[in-house]
Amino acid sequence: MARPRPVFEGSDIEQDELEDILRADKGNQNSDEDSDDDFDKLSFGALKNAQDKMDKEDGKTKKKSNNNRSFDIVDPRVAGLQKKSNKSTKRDAIKETRYNDSDSESEQEQGGFFEEEDSEASDNENESRSHGKGKKKNKHAPTETSSKKKVSRVRQVPGLDNPKYKTLYQDIRFDTALGKADLNKIRKDYKFLDEYRENEINQINSILKNPKVKNKMSQKEINDLEYEAKSLKSRLDSLKNKDLQQEVLSKYKQENKGKNGGKFYLKKSEQRKIIQKHKFENMKTSQREKVVERKRKRRLGKEFKELEFNRPRN
Repeated sequence: MARPRPVFEGSDIEQDELEDILRADKGNQNSDEDSDDDFDKLSFGALKNAQDKMDKEDGKTKKKSNNNRSFDIVDPRVAGLQKKSNKSTKRDAIKETRYNDSDSESEQEQGGFFEEEDSEASDNENESRSHGKGKKKNKHAPTETSSKKKVSRVRQVPGLDNPKYKTLYQDIRFDTALGKADLNKIRKDYKFLDEYRENEINQINSILKNPKVKNKMSQKEINDLEYEAKSLKSRLDSLKNKDLQQEVLSKYKQENKGKNGGKFYLKKSEQRKIIQKHKFENMKTSQREKVVERKRKRRLGKEFKELEFNRPRN
């Protein structure tokens, strides 16, 4: 429950006097100097209450803190001029002064609350305007950038190589400006790396086969080692397979060099046949049987598919 504020007996008298002065001012019975003298007779509290009510009607009330409640000194001449300009609102303001103090306090609190909302809304609008300056008005419009931001002198232009975006160190052996790289020569020069790969694969396999070392490792570490061993082995096999293909083709070209009277070009299909023939001739008996069986199953599968496709539908 809100505590009732004390009511002074002199307040009603002052309100009546103020009402009489305003009525006389409305009828223009006295001059401006007389009206100023009448306003001088009133107390500052009565003038303050009237001014508060006038400000509420105009929507110009300001937030007042509960800790610092101070009455502003009102110049009676300024108040008189304001009352002359707003004669219709004065009468309503004086009538509202007779309401309960509790109602006036609730109205003040509500007014402060809405003023806070208005101030927050205005702040949000200012922020949105400040943020909206960099945004595009239309999605097809060009983007706006600040003129205060400096543009870098060194920029990446498409089609031109910029040293800023290049690596610091370059290997001239693989530079395209010095000619096309000879992969066969590079492979011969770095063939000794195969021995390091084989040793690494053997070390990994020995670690995985040792139960004492394997028990101390986590499952993730074991999976990583297995994956690394498989990748190294597959890479080594692919390199050896390429070396074999190159060796078979160079040998075939040397044997048939005199027949064609010089260099000749082999199609990829012919190269594939020569390589497969060489592999089949150098296979073991068990490997040959597996290859023949695989080809037989593949041929049977094709024949079954053709029969199903040509079978009449019911």
